[in-house]
Amino acid sequence: MKRHLLLFGVYPLGMTGGPRGVVVGPPDDMASIGEALGGLAGDGPPLLVRLYVTFDGALEATLDQVAQFAQIGGLVDLSLNFHDRGGDVERWCAFVEQVVQRHGSQVGSIGVTNEANLVDVPFAPDGAYPNALEALVDGVIVAAETKRRVGATAALGFTTASDTSPGAEPFWQRVVRRNGSAFSAAVDFAGLTMYPGGFEPQVFSATELRQRTTEMLTAYRAQLAIAAIADTVPIRVCESGWPTGPGRSEEDQADTLRTIVETVAGLAGDLRITHFELFTLRDANGSGDDVFGHFGILRDDYTRKPAYDVLCRAIARAADTR
Repeated sequence: MKRHLLLFGVYPLGMTGGPRGVVVGPPDDMASIGEALGGLAGDGPPLLVRLYVTFDGALEATLDQVAQFAQIGGLVDLSLNFHDRGGDVERWCAFVEQVVQRHGSQVGSIGVTNEANLVDVPFAPDGAYPNALEALVDGVIVAAETKRRVGATAALGFTTASDTSPGAEPFWQRVVRRNGSAFSAAVDFAGLTMYPGGFEPQVFSATELRQRTTEMLTAYRAQLAIAAIADTVPIRVCESGWPTGPGRSEEDQADTLRTIVETVAGLAGDLRITHFELFTLRDANGSGDDVFGHFGILRDDYTRKPAYDVLCRAIARAADTR
């Protein structure tokens, strides 16, 4: 039976951010990164490279970082993160406009804000900063207007965090009130960060994982409809992973990721899911006690965890359209 084609990507670098701040360990080894990405892709298309640029109000310095990442080219899925403690949406929009104008035909896609709906977690998500929703809506609209004006080719969208709670809907209702019609017309894709069982105290069974993954994705499609985003607009799973650590063996990680990827692939046709991007390639800091340092399918010395080989096979199966 023919399966829906998924495109795969990964965040490849060794620095991560969580509620306790930035997690950093051994320096990045670009040769090892390249080898690992090639191994994951196998005979399929190259993996996308998801990269994050954090805007804190420093316009030119952040544009310089974008320019460095843009040199990688069309495989880059670039996430522009709004971390301006002053909540200056006008300056943010000027930044977004410059990114699209300068690099909108270099990179493959540009996401405008990351997790603006996640307001109860400090530091890492955009929702921790004032006016994040306004930055999302206004930034996407400015990005689309700039794309049309300059003839850019990058796909434009945004990423929000999975929220299956009854309190999720007001965020999307506020999006509509802000400028819903222009926003929905501007979107090429809707991104989701989802970590089924990733922060639970127990290891989920395969059945529980399939159920939780399905709930997260079907709820997201319904939430997008509240914002008048058509069901023809693709969903991208922009971040998904599962950490190792105390009570979470490397074998558990391998089994969990295989189940998540296979579930996403099985839902791809019905929900129009086009991408699955792994968070993350390597542990940020395998010797630390912060859970965000342990999401890698490689250890921080680039040796493989079992999940690496399992994911190689899962990617090959999920991407096989024969």
